[in-house]
Parts: sequence; structure tokens; C-alpha cells
Amino acid sequence: MAKKPATEKKKITELECILDFCANLSRKMILSGANLERVELAVERICHAYSLEDVSIRILSTYIGISAKDSDGYYAFRQYSIKNPGIHLEKLKKLNRLSYSVVEKKPRPEKLQYLLEEAWNVKEYPDWAILLAQMVAMVCLCFIFGGSYREILPVVVTTAVIHYVTLLVSKPGLDRIVSNAITMFLATIVAILFVRSGLSNNGPVIIITVSMLVIPGIPLVNAVRNLLCGNEMNGIHQLAKALIETLALGAGIYISLWIFRSQGALDSAIVDTITNPFILIGLSFLASVGFGIVFRIPLHDLILAGIGGVITRVALILLSYAFPDNRILYISLAALIATLYAELLASIRKDPSTYFVYPSIVPLIPGDLFYYSLVGMYMGSREVFETNGLNCLLTLLAMSIGFVLSYVISHYIRKAKHVRLVKKTSQAQGGSSDSHS
Repeated sequence: MAKKPATEKKKITELECILDFCANLSRKMILSGANLERVELAVERICHAYSLEDVSIRILSTYIGISAKDSDGYYAFRQYSIKNPGIHLEKLKKLNRLSYSVVEKKPRPEKLQYLLEEAWNVKEYPDWAILLAQMVAMVCLCFIFGGSYREILPVVVTTAVIHYVTLLVSKPGLDRIVSNAITMFLATIVAILFVRSGLSNNGPVIIITVSMLVIPGIPLVNAVRNLLCGNEMNGIHQLAKALIETLALGAGIYISLWIFRSQGALDSAIVDTITNPFILIGLSFLASVGFGIVFRIPLHDLILAGIGGVITRVALILLSYAFPDNRILYISLAALIATLYAELLASIRKDPSTYFVYPSIVPLIPGDLFYYSLVGMYMGSREVFETNGLNCLLTLLAMSIGFVLSYVISHYIRKAKHVRLVKKTSQAQGGSSDSHS
């Protein structure tokens, strides 16, 4: 059998290196919390930069498949599965910048894997810093949800329980559905014990608060956004996964409530809602900074994360006063303002908007509505369940609408800039040709 020429082997190797890089880059971006549309766009640009043809991309939150051929007609295909994607915004930022750098500079294909590994290796926060940030964020949310100083210790302890239980159940590689149920089961028991010991009289606020650490609010919003944007396959898949994970959280809470039902420990709450807007704004700033650390935003960008939370809270306060009876409207507008802030920073910094969106929308995540809908189901109160469940769904829908509107506005702004740039370049080239002639 005749051997393939050396040039042919090199061509195939280069094509495989490019697709290996694209598939691995996609997987790492999704593991870091990237939007699927951004990942697909990054892969398209890279394949175009290296003059690949017949590019086919199939990206889900759990699967990646990429195929292409080079200019000589050689095909290659790569596919990967993805398990338990999370949020690591510092890695996402570096991976996003790497994708732009590769398109611009087109390094040798054999060097791409080294560049990817270099971008993936970032300086991590120590575990104690992550835990401390979680505690600070949860205490702030506790006050926002109507807790008092008596709930500080229970929230701190329950946050620590969730933190270490999450680390423990992740080691054997348990599915997130199972780990969510276990985590909230134990967290609810801790809250009940605090109530029964007399150290707290507000068990619901404790659970509402700490559930914010595990409730898949961002995946739910992204799923609805994908459905609204016409990306039905990804939207349905993400929505089903997020809903099942949410039901697992509810199962953990429900079982704990059922075990202690004779005590009625969490049937009612004493809520002293904060109405001072300046306190709310300050708490929102600290909560977004805390979640910024949890999402692995580096120290020099935490102020921007906190400002995003402040902008969202201010918008939420003003808009809820202006449209008190139209929840979907004021949540949509608040989400729009938050995402436009993120898009503006992303445009200036050349970073993914996700990097600034996630900490900014913390004030919008409906943790309290999620909890009370579950309590309504547990107590057999159809009215409580339907009212809070409907408001929770409307909030997620409204956030998604705000995201979509921001995406559309940003898309057309970028398109207009691109058209002006192309026109300016054409005019410059035309002027240069005239001068030569």
C-alpha cells in the first residue's frame, strides 16, 4: 500500500489540531459558564480564520460536536461530552480573549493546545476566601429578604454546611440532581434545629437565603432566553435540566419539612422587610461583590461587579414604584439595564458580557418566590403555590426578555459599527487607488 505523502499527513494533522483546539475551547468555555451562542460564534470565527470549509457545529450544554474540511478536501470530526458545567468567570474571560487572539494572529495549529492550557491556568481564590464571600453575600441577602440580626449566625452556619457538603458530594461525581437534594435536605435540617433551639425565629428566611447558593437561577434564565431567541433545541434541553435540578432542591426541602411537620418549624415567618433604599443599595453592592468572588472574578474587577448590583437595585426600586402592578415590565426593564451595563463594559474591555452580567443580576433572582411556592405545595395551599409559582416564572421570563432586548440592541449597534468600518476602509482603499492612478 502506498504511503501518504508527508504534505498530506501534515495537512490532516493541522486540521485535527484546529478541531481539537475548537472542541476543547468550547468545552472549557461551557464549563466556565459561557453562553452557548458565544461559544458557537467563537468556533465559527476560528474555523473561518484558518480557511476551513463545510464547518458543522452542534453545541449543547452537555455535548459538543464539530466537523470541517480543509482546502484540500480532508475531513475531520471531534465530539466531547460535558458534565456539570459551572461558573468561573476569570477562566471564561481568558478563554474569550484567547479566541479573539487566535482569530487575529492565527498561530501555528500545533501551538494552539499550549495556548489553551495557558489560558486555563489562572490564579485561584483559596477555599476560605470563597466560603467567606459566600457568607457575606448570604448575610446581605438575608437582610434583603426580611431577616434580622438573629439570623446572622444560622445563615453563616448553614452556608458553611452547604459549602462543605457541596465539596463532599462532588468528589464521587454525584449527579447534580442528587447532590442538590442532599444539600438542601441537610441545610433545611440545620435551619430547623436553629429554630427549635430558639436561636432563630425565622426559618423560612434562612432557607430562602441559602438556597441562592444552589438554585439554578442563571441556567433557568439562559434557557428561557434561548427559547425566545429561536434556539429551541438548547433552550428546551437547558430548561428541562434546570427545572429538574430545581425540583431536586424542592425535594430536599420538602422531605426535611415533612420529617419535622409536627413542630411546624418553618410554616410561618416573621419578616421585617427593609424599605430604606440606601441600605438596600449597600447590601446589593456587597452581595454582588460576594457573588463576584464566588464566580471567580479577580480582585481588581470586584468593584465593577458591585456597581452592577447597585445599578440593578436602583433600577428595580425606581421601576417597581413606577409600575407597581406590572411585575413583568419592571423586571424586564431592570434586567435590560443590568445587561446593557454589562454589554457596555464588555465592549470597552473586550471581555464577554457574561463576565459582568452574572454578579449584576443577583438582586433579580427570585429565591423568595421559589421557596414560598414550595411551602404552598407542602402546606396544601393552592393559592400560595400558584401565586408565588406564577410570580417566580414571570420573573424568570421577564429577566429573559430583558436579556434578549439587550442582545438585540447590542447586536445592531455592533452591526452598525461594522458597516461603518467596512465603508471607511473601502473609501480609504478607493482614495489610495485614485492617488496611485
